[in-house]
Amino acid sequence: MAETFAKVDKKGRVLIPSKIREELNIKNIVEIEVQGRKIILKPVEDPLDSLEKVVVKGTKDVEKEISTLRRIAERELSKGGS
Repeated sequence: MAETFAKVDKKGRVLIPSKIREELNIKNIVEIEVQGRKIILKPVEDPLDSLEKVVVKGTKDVEKEISTLRRIAERELSKGGS
C-alpha cells in the first residue's frame, strides 16, 4: 500500500481515502491506538453486522449471542473511553 496524506479539519476529523477504506473493509468503527508519535487505526467489525450474520445463519440462542456481542462492544468502548 502506498503512503498517502490526509488533512485534519478544525474538529480533528481525518478523512480516510475510499480506496484504503475499501481495501481494509473499514465501515463505521475503527480502534485507535497510539504508539509514541504514531496513530494506528484498526478496522473493527460492527456488532450489529455480527448479529445480523448470526440471525441470518440461524442460531439456537439469539439472546445469548446478543448478550455476548453487547459485552464485546462495551469492553471495546470502555477501552476507548479512558
